[in-house]
Amino acid sequence: MSQIIKPEGTELMRCLNEGYAICNECGAIMDRKENSDDQGDIYVCPSCGWSVDVLDYEYEEDEEEWSDEIFNMYDGDVPPVGCRACGGPYPQCKSSCKIFDD
Repeated sequence: MSQIIKPEGTELMRCLNEGYAICNECGAIMDRKENSDDQGDIYVCPSCGWSVDVLDYEYEEDEEEWSDEIFNMYDGDVPPVGCRACGGPYPQCKSSCKIFDD
């Protein structure tokens, strides 16, 4: 079993900028595994088991990183785990996203 790491705050920003896959369900760093049906690799969460094809998860190369400048644009409000992968217009997307359902 893999070690479960759930980064938050600036550590989360660092992980995203370094290309780590973060689970959209629980926020853990995901493991890259070979897909059993030979369709390419997948990311699998060691915490909750959520999985996604690597090609469906990867960021576009021209996407902005969460630099200090962007972090300051949000007044230090770090987008929750999964927001970067989603690509929604954070923080405007809060009202329609299941992550923010209480």
